[in-house]
Amino acid sequence: MSAMRRRIAVFAMLPVLALAAIGCAEVHEQTQAWRESPHGASATAGEVDIRNALVVSDSAGNGTVFASFANRGDEADALSAVIVGGIEATPDGSDVDLPTGGVAAVAPDGSRVDVSGMDVAPGRVVDVQFIFANAPRASVQAIVQPNEGIYADVTFGE
Repeated sequence: MSAMRRRIAVFAMLPVLALAAIGCAEVHEQTQAWRESPHGASATAGEVDIRNALVVSDSAGNGTVFASFANRGDEADALSAVIVGGIEATPDGSDVDLPTGGVAAVAPDGSRVDVSGMDVAPGRVVDVQFIFANAPRASVQAIVQPNEGIYADVTFGE
């Protein structure tokens, strides 16, 4: 084979090799991995997933907890209490039921967990512990949001 033919063969193979190399590269689409919410913290307590936990507070030390829960377990569970910065609070009315394979949330427009006497300013983080009937206790470092902007309608203790 002449030197000219070898050069042509090498140059002809370059696009094929480039396409093969690209095909072997790992592709990580944005939808392939779970990412933390910019507002709320997340944790897992046994078979219960806690997502987007945060506290909305006013300047007087009143706050309300926002969080979503998903029960992946084979038995029902319930959120019994929440400890925010060392202050224990219980959901309004009764425990928040977490049915098998179901979801639940705490927020001002549903089951509420209100806390008063917090010594944590908006913009800081606070330790929030979630206590369940069956699942182990879980703790997150939740950001304290001021009751302004998207949280301006949040009222406390109502």
